[in-house]
Amino acid sequence: MSQPIAHTLRLSVDGEIQVMRSLEEAAIFVRRHPLGEHAGSLLDQIAGASNPLLTDRAWVAVATFADAMQRSGNVTLSRRA
Repeated sequence: MSQPIAHTLRLSVDGEIQVMRSLEEAAIFVRRHPLGEHAGSLLDQIAGASNPLLTDRAWVAVATFADAMQRSGNVTLSRRA
């Protein structure tokens, strides 16, 4: 049987380190980010992550959002805690 994928994102936002170890923490980050007001679909995907496959897909979406923030210069992204 396969093991669940461990998800953690470590972000530096304005020099402050934020570690997201759960989708709930990720949703808080998205809501607080200035571009979060445009991320309703991402928040819906996080809220709907009711099984391991959907959870993995939600983490990919969160990582994509964080990557976009990194490209905009707002955050520095590391995929390890």
